[in-house]
Amino acid sequence: MKKTILALLLVMSMMLGLVGLAEAPGMTPGVYTGIGKGLNGDVEVEVEVDAGSILSVKVTKHQETPQISDPAIEQVPAAIVQYQTVGVDTVTNATVTSQAIIDAAKTALLEAGAEEADITKPAEKEAVVAGEKKTGEYEIIIIGAGGAGMSAAYEAKKAGANVIVLEKTGQVGGNTLMAGSAMNAADEALQKEYTMGQSEIDKIMEMVNLEPKNDLMKAWQDAVRQDMEKYIADKATYLYDSPALHKLQTYVGGDYVAKAELLEIFGNEALNSVNWLAENGATWKPGVTTAVGATWMRSHNPTLDMGTAGSAFVLPQSNHYKELGGEVLFDHKAEELVKNDEGRVVGVKGTMSDGTPFEYTASKAVMIATGGFGANVEMRQKYNKHWADLGENVGTTNVATATGDGIVLGEAAGANLIGMEWIQMIPTSNDSFTAGINNAIFTNLEGERFIREDGRRDELSAAILEQPGQRFFKIVDTHTTVDELGGVTYKGVSIEDRVKEEYVAYGETLEELAKDAGMDAAKLIAAVEQYNKAVEEKQDPLGRQLFDQKIDRGPFYAILGEVKVHHTMGGLEINEKTQVLDTQGQVMPGLYAAGEVTGGIHGSNRLGGNAITDVVTFGRIAGQEMVKE
Repeated sequence: MKKTILALLLVMSMMLGLVGLAEAPGMTPGVYTGIGKGLNGDVEVEVEVDAGSILSVKVTKHQETPQISDPAIEQVPAAIVQYQTVGVDTVTNATVTSQAIIDAAKTALLEAGAEEADITKPAEKEAVVAGEKKTGEYEIIIIGAGGAGMSAAYEAKKAGANVIVLEKTGQVGGNTLMAGSAMNAADEALQKEYTMGQSEIDKIMEMVNLEPKNDLMKAWQDAVRQDMEKYIADKATYLYDSPALHKLQTYVGGDYVAKAELLEIFGNEALNSVNWLAENGATWKPGVTTAVGATWMRSHNPTLDMGTAGSAFVLPQSNHYKELGGEVLFDHKAEELVKNDEGRVVGVKGTMSDGTPFEYTASKAVMIATGGFGANVEMRQKYNKHWADLGENVGTTNVATATGDGIVLGEAAGANLIGMEWIQMIPTSNDSFTAGINNAIFTNLEGERFIREDGRRDELSAAILEQPGQRFFKIVDTHTTVDELGGVTYKGVSIEDRVKEEYVAYGETLEELAKDAGMDAAKLIAAVEQYNKAVEEKQDPLGRQLFDQKIDRGPFYAILGEVKVHHTMGGLEINEKTQVLDTQGQVMPGLYAAGEVTGGIHGSNRLGGNAITDVVTFGRIAGQEMVKE
């Protein structure tokens, strides 16, 4: 009966919309095509009309990222037909795709003869009426359906727990779906296929000989030193790596700000997390790369089998969680943690998108996995101590909903916050083809190299901000576009199509590339020659220490980029079991957290490719530990 009433209301709503458009000057019946500018390229939309109404709207061609764009492709065309106007709402976290569909539909309708004023009027929606308060009882409540939340949900559900996941948006994935397609783990079997020279050995020994900050750091140094003594004695040439080196580089790369006891777990479990994803459906490209700011060649890259970008880091566990009967409650924004008289966290209060309140109780535990605050300008400005400006004019690579909700939620309940001032900027573009820098160099707009490309992200970002125009070019050749990528970027877009974009320059020769990019050809050629000589000699005047192939196979590409907010290293303080700590350093009973919502793992600077390792590793641990409560 309820379904019948809802169907009648929908029909009535659509009829009202049709009447409004029918009063306007008639359109020429037929099917029309419009094109809008999406995140990854053109979005083509087909619109069918009769003299007075929009009959259908279909997205017929696009290169948008699956999972991220799917809600927009489903909801926006339906809304345009329902309300008979392109003045409809965009979909959260898919605003660019939504607007592309709206723009394309508008173009098609104008071609059909519609009056702009008639088809752009705001959608006349009925007032949303909030329902009665929703309640429910579970063993475990997880707030956030990104990589950390879904890793925990699957582990807990697999162990037999009664689990519910609350997600404030309408889809699974969170900021994990925006990941740059790299996950770090020491993997001796893969890394032995590569070689390293004296510069890499020197880099390792430099870290080994640093003054240890604590017993754990000393243990990592001792383990690496022992390995390197054997490596040198054996006259080995393969690329050395180990969990100890991964931990040591992460700790030093974050200026010793991280909690060493968390890094001990992080490094030891990294490869297990890579393999866990594989066991659950993720597939990996052969070999490893070096993500921007990774400082070492240990980044594992997924294939596009499960989708683009970060799909392989969240969909495997999400799919299995659902197969086990697990449920995600969408459009549920958590607003308050509920405590009992003993101070234990026993539930969550919040509001659904239609205004309906909810309160769910948890007999075992509540977990916060809501991500960072990279898209919250107010929070960025509040905590920023190290960048000149992180205001609204500074973009972010994060989804629009990465607003620090869980940090605010936890702090209000008494959680301790650590490292909040450490906000990471990253050199980026709309699509940099690959997250790796193995066979790439950075130049300024003139074509000059200005920084070692395998440096830390904060170093790279600071150097770019000092260049004219505060922008840079990432230069790659066929070693990257064909050998590494097979002609498709990590976002799943054909590189041939990417060349059509304004921010990508192309040339069969370096001279042609310089002309297309507006660079000084002599300076660009000198920059490439300098790098190629460094590849030969394993010695770079700018200090680069990681090398692979020369840049010597045309065609060549220059991808224009800028610096954006990428990761927030601070957040809720946790212990080795992912239990949240209060301001006195004590465990908050019943409360767990994992992922970017936490602090203390990356220190002052996150190494590229380490975020997904963090998300999956500590997400899994949280799921396992909550079951034990």
